[in-house]
Amino acid sequence: MKEILQENSDAVRQAGEALVEIGTELAAGRIENALGRLEAAQQQYRAWAELDQAIIDIQEAVHDRKNTLAVQQILTELVGTILGSALRTGMH
Repeated sequence: MKEILQENSDAVRQAGEALVEIGTELAAGRIENALGRLEAAQQQYRAWAELDQAIIDIQEAVHDRKNTLAVQQILTELVGTILGSALRTGMH
């Protein structure tokens, strides 16, 4: 995840700056201004699309990793069961 964020550091910085501006408006209770800034930021910072893609890439990597670990666990249990049965059969 860190690498993906570093690769998109400009987008991350721009998004952070825009979020600070929007947060300032929200903290002051100026909701309409905050929503206006959000809309303007979405149009101005096309790099947010790159950041969105980076987030998707991170989520896919985590999902793939979880799937890989689950498959490895299942295969390990299966091999253990087979070896256990083979050993018990060979001992009798």
